[in-house]
Amino acid sequence: MGWKTWNDRIALMVMVGVPGLWVGNCFLEKCLGAVMPGEVIGATIMAWTLVLQFYFRKKEDAVPAT
Repeated sequence: MGWKTWNDRIALMVMVGVPGLWVGNCFLEKCLGAVMPGEVIGATIMAWTLVLQFYFRKKEDAVPAT
């Protein structure tokens, strides 16, 4: 799997950036007492799992035309 296309690079940013938001939220909560709303966390979980499912799904073998 290469990261050659624009969509692949966006997916990579989502796969790395969303867990970074989760870690950052823990840091903000402990140090500053501020937290992201639960709706934001839920939306990031949804986006992260959708990208994960899309890029790591089992692809069907191409059937040659006869």
